[in-house]
Amino acid sequence: MDAAGQVIGVSKAGQEKSNLMRVLTRFGGLFQGGPRELVAVTEKRIPFLDALRSLAVLLVINQHSSMEFAKRYGANLYTRFPLTANGWIGVDLFFVLSGYFIGSQLWKELVGSGTISIGRFMARRGLRIWPLYFFIFAAVAILVPGAAAAKQYGWTDIVFITNYVNHGIVMGSWSLCSEEQFYLLTPALLLLIGRRSMRTYRWGLAGLLVLVSVVRAITYIKLTGHLWGRHPNAFAALYYPFHTHCDGLISGLIVANLVVSRDKVKGLFARPPLLAALSAILLILLVVFHSEAEQFAGLGIFFASLVWWGIHSGTKRFGQHIFYLVSRLSFGMYLNHEYMQAWIIGRVLPILGVMRLGSSAASVVAFMLLTVCSVALSVVTFCLIEHPFLMVRTAVLRKKIRSPLITSEASTPTLV
Repeated sequence: MDAAGQVIGVSKAGQEKSNLMRVLTRFGGLFQGGPRELVAVTEKRIPFLDALRSLAVLLVINQHSSMEFAKRYGANLYTRFPLTANGWIGVDLFFVLSGYFIGSQLWKELVGSGTISIGRFMARRGLRIWPLYFFIFAAVAILVPGAAAAKQYGWTDIVFITNYVNHGIVMGSWSLCSEEQFYLLTPALLLLIGRRSMRTYRWGLAGLLVLVSVVRAITYIKLTGHLWGRHPNAFAALYYPFHTHCDGLISGLIVANLVVSRDKVKGLFARPPLLAALSAILLILLVVFHSEAEQFAGLGIFFASLVWWGIHSGTKRFGQHIFYLVSRLSFGMYLNHEYMQAWIIGRVLPILGVMRLGSSAASVVAFMLLTVCSVALSVVTFCLIEHPFLMVRTAVLRKKIRSPLITSEASTPTLV
């Protein structure tokens, strides 16, 4: 080879190396941005809602931790505490927050353009939820093949119907299936109904809340043969299906409608603390009246009143970074914590000698250890999986026609 050929070869090699370094730099940047996202609080976020989302995931983790503790060592005062034993209400809070955030996106697009791009909406949701969800699915299928096989390899997780056919292998997937069904139905129904006034949509959603309560009551009667008596075994039949447990999602949509419509707020809505107090009373009355059949309606309305209060309070009391951090990691925490609880409670607690503190104190320590481990693992999966796909989502959505009223990434939910 002559000198010119050597120069050309060196030049091509240098160009290829430069291109490779550019690709690696961009690829590495996807992961390096993850830690910054977890500490850089954006101004557009509402601190109170971060606190509510943190509360939601902690309620769920606390209940599961306490159930595992009671199964191994026996129940105690802490595991029987009402807020601990009923930590499942955290899912209802997640539903309200999801209804609000997703509703905000849809209402703004509908008001701004008169229509909704379902493709854009599903791309936005899919690139937020699916990467980590299917990573967990694949990890369970590979690492615990026996359990996966026993549940038909979790095919219901893949098509998002675990809330109806409960054979999934991803723990907690039923609620994600409900949300996926919500993502499909809501924009489709809004397009089918056509453009209406925001007030008309609100009345329609309020009527839908009543309809869901009626459907739930009818379902309860079919299951038990009566309405007025109590039958706790019917709880699961009402808890998992979307059509009997979507009150929170609908309530969140109503709050989003009120915020986006910017109608003049009157009456109770102008006094959020009073609205929250009355919603709490309604919740209590519904639980007393019929806890199995109507508590979901009360929870949806009560949590929606808290979200409305948080939006309009403007308080910075919940602006601590810990709420922001847990809020951003809540999706990962919700998915991963149940896979660690048996190991932490069954093996780590005895090694640490925590049981000498007393049963109730040991339950609290178990919950704290599980939360810390869940946060640590969620940081890893956020940086390696969630954040890179969020960057991909940003790039994909930039190529599409952009509505000026689409909500920012700071307003998107991390769960549920």
